[in-house]
Amino acid sequence: MCNPDNNPDASHQLSSNAKAESPERRSFMIRGLWGLCGCVGLIVNSDMVVAQSVSADPSDQTPFGTPMPHDRDSCPVCGMFPARYPDWIATVLYRDGHADHFDGAKDMFKYLLDMEKYASGRKQQDILRIGVTDYYATARIDARTALYVAGSDVLGPMGHDLIPHLDRFDADEFMKDHKGQRLLTFQEVTMELLLALDRGEIPSQ
Repeated sequence: MCNPDNNPDASHQLSSNAKAESPERRSFMIRGLWGLCGCVGLIVNSDMVVAQSVSADPSDQTPFGTPMPHDRDSCPVCGMFPARYPDWIATVLYRDGHADHFDGAKDMFKYLLDMEKYASGRKQQDILRIGVTDYYATARIDARTALYVAGSDVLGPMGHDLIPHLDRFDADEFMKDHKGQRLLTFQEVTMELLLALDRGEIPSQ
């Protein structure tokens, strides 16, 4: 693309200039032209490399659109490392790209219900996505539309937890198979319920 032999206009320009230049000057100009082409090529290649490096790595992001926690990302509620418990990960992703990860839905709800304590300076309206891990598919799903079973015989990394499900069919099956006591929507979860779970208790309502 940068070869002057393939560009009639460029060849004509070089030929015209050559009449007034010494052989040494012409050689210097041609070498400079080729050097410029090489630099442009390096710039283009560099941009391509940068674009590839900043593009999202599929292994770092879930299909739902929340990032995966890294090994040293700790839960802001309990201090544990969610990456060690992939079947329980919950994530709050903010519009500025910051993400907080949790080792279960219970700690995620504690965080959301007391952001002044666990997320000082951040607000609910700044949240872009909230993801929890579906019990059966072990895939990230929308926490706001998920259903949660409390009081089952399934324990998470933090003991008694809220077990997320994609739909009512899965939730009902889980309740039958694992002795679930309550089924809740995202909006129905309260701090009172979460603290009761910590004590191994399940409030009836």
